[in-house]
Parts: sequence; C-alpha cells; structure tokens
Amino acid sequence: MPGARSLGHVDIISSLPEEPLTRASVLTTTPVVIRGSDALGAMRKWTPEYISERLGEREMPVSIADADGAFRYNLDTRQGLRYESMPGSRLAAEFRDTSSGRRLSMQQMSIPGALPELHEDLTVPPCVPAASLTDVNLWMASGASNTPLHYDNMNNLFAQLDGTKRFLLFSPAQSDLLYPGPLDIRTRHLSRVDVRAPDLRQFPRFEQAEYWEAVVEPGDLLFLPAFWWHQVSAQEEASVSVNYWWRGDVRDCACPSFYRQLYLDLVMEDVRGLFLTHDMSALGSGSDAVLALAERAVDEGEAGVAARLCGAVVVAVAKAACAEAGSAAEGGLDHAFTDLEKRSVWSPGEAALARRALVTAQAARPGRTVPPADVRRTIEELRASTLTWEHAA
Repeated sequence: MPGARSLGHVDIISSLPEEPLTRASVLTTTPVVIRGSDALGAMRKWTPEYISERLGEREMPVSIADADGAFRYNLDTRQGLRYESMPGSRLAAEFRDTSSGRRLSMQQMSIPGALPELHEDLTVPPCVPAASLTDVNLWMASGASNTPLHYDNMNNLFAQLDGTKRFLLFSPAQSDLLYPGPLDIRTRHLSRVDVRAPDLRQFPRFEQAEYWEAVVEPGDLLFLPAFWWHQVSAQEEASVSVNYWWRGDVRDCACPSFYRQLYLDLVMEDVRGLFLTHDMSALGSGSDAVLALAERAVDEGEAGVAARLCGAVVVAVAKAACAEAGSAAEGGLDHAFTDLEKRSVWSPGEAALARRALVTAQAARPGRTVPPADVRRTIEELRASTLTWEHAA
C-alpha cells in the first residue's frame, strides 16, 4: 500500500477464549485471529450454494460494486450503495460468476431478524457476551471486491465461513491520519482515503499511518475491538462470513472517534441511544452514567464533549418531564423549560441551570475551546439538582 507502513500480520492463536470478552480497551487491544476452533458448528457448511438452496425464491437485497470492485459511499454527494433485488436461488451463480465483471455483496443481513431459514444452524461462540450481543449478521461478497476504510462502534467477532478475506487494520489512535468523513450519522465512520490508491497530495497525513494485516480463511475467527479502522477485501473467490457485534464497556472506548461522534446532534437529541451501543452499567444508570462519562471526558481533555453530554442530559430530562406532565415540547426546548417552570415541575434555579447547560452544549464543536472548569461546575450542579432520569434496562 502506498504511504502507510505495514506492521505485519496480527497474531494467530489456536484457542478460543471460553469466557465472554467483556473488557477490551480499544487503544491497547490489538485484533487477533483464532484459527482451528470448532466453535462454528453447522455454520461451517454455509457456502453460497447452501445459502441459495435454503433461501429459495425469496427476494434478497444485493448491492452492486463500482467497476473496480469497490462498494463506495460518496462522502461529498451523500450517495450510497446501489441495490437490486435477486431471488435467493440465484445468489450462488451470480456471486461466483467471474465473466460478467459484476461484483455483488449481501451486507449486514440479520440472521435472527431476516434469515429464519439459517437460524437453526446459528452458533454463538462462548467468548461473545450474550447480555451485550446486539447483532448477528450474514455477509456474502463476490471475489475481488472490497469495502471502504471505516470503523464500527461495537466489538466484533468476525467468522469466515467460505472463501478468504483480507483486512487492513488501523488503530483508533490514528483517526486523525485517516481523514474521517463529515460528522453525521451516515459518514462519520468512513475514511476519505482510498487505501488501495491513496492521494497523498490531498491526504498527506496518511503517509504517517501504520496498519496491521489479517487474512482470514474458512473456519477462522477475527476479534476486532470497537473503533478499529478496517478495509476488507474478498480475495479471488466468493466469500461467506458472519459477524457478531456486541456493546463494549464504555470505559474501554475512549479514543478520538468515540469522542468525535459524541458531538453528533443525534446524541444531544436522544442520549439514551448511548445505552444501546455501549455498556454504560459500570458508570451507573441514566443521567448518573452520562454525567460520569462527561467527567471522564473532561479528564481526557474533551471538555467540549462533556458539555454536549451535559446538554444531552438536560434535553432528556425535559422530554421526560414534559411527557409526564402531559405537555408537548413543540415550541422548542426554551419553551419547554418555561412551561416546566410555570407548572412548578422545575424550580426557577433548575430552569436557569438547564438553559445554561444547553447554551454551552449548543456552542460546543470539535476544535472549539470550552473551559474545563465551567463544565465541571455544570456537572456538579446537575448532580446536585433534581434534573435526573433513569434509563430503563
């Protein structure tokens, strides 16, 4: 690869951990391949032909790669993948066809939710924490196809069932060298760099990046901690894979990409989503957990992130209070704060605290300085107030 420096292949081990992997610091844990495990059971027979036979004539969504085999999302135009519908019975023939030049992919198909025909074969390896498991997905790709460089915000156990895939892996600490996409829910996890042919004039910092390689063969498992950047390519033949995503302990997720995505408006609008993507239990429950995370962010030099989290707490409390009082916050948050104060749901002091926290949060942006002392004061004031909420498990 031009520019970035290879660190070699990740470690290959022969035994699968028998205990659930509940802790893995994303900055200090390196991906690892497990080879020779018998944890996949009946899933080892999942070839394109087997899947085609099981799915029969049911129509399946299939994405189509660009002419060079890349499945791209255009970060400038926000244009996504191209899809077409295809009967399951045609999948094997279409995915193995090398003469047409077309390269196809069936991506992130939930096995429990969308593929009941395969569910009876499904095995969950013992190292996957059942209580934190969120997704089990099927992936199928034509040979000589590839994904963009990206990260996922959950821990991942990737099982290769048929064919071979190659991963290029970059530590979360290198996020700034990889030119993340615009800060929105669809693009913040995608790199602007095409790692196969990087434009070093446009992306000069990429030349300082270092990467690991992992090649997974049938029967292999790859443990990939959350927030590790990865580009994946199916090799010469069609590929079948399954992945298991689970929520990582939020204490292990402190890295540039994690903090950056906490600036998303979506987090401000509904901070409860954090509990769906991360295990927050070690920090407490509801607003207590979010304020504890805000305090950790200040300690890590991320006062702006902490301010956003304080604002998110206020928004969540206001929405809950409005719902309980039977009033809608249709006139905006300031109107809601005033209404809650008039109804004596909030005291004048609590309404003033909520406004201050929200104003600071709305002004916070990546790269913009927020005084840490001010944010710490807001955290303590929120803790001492009745502006709290519980998160339903």
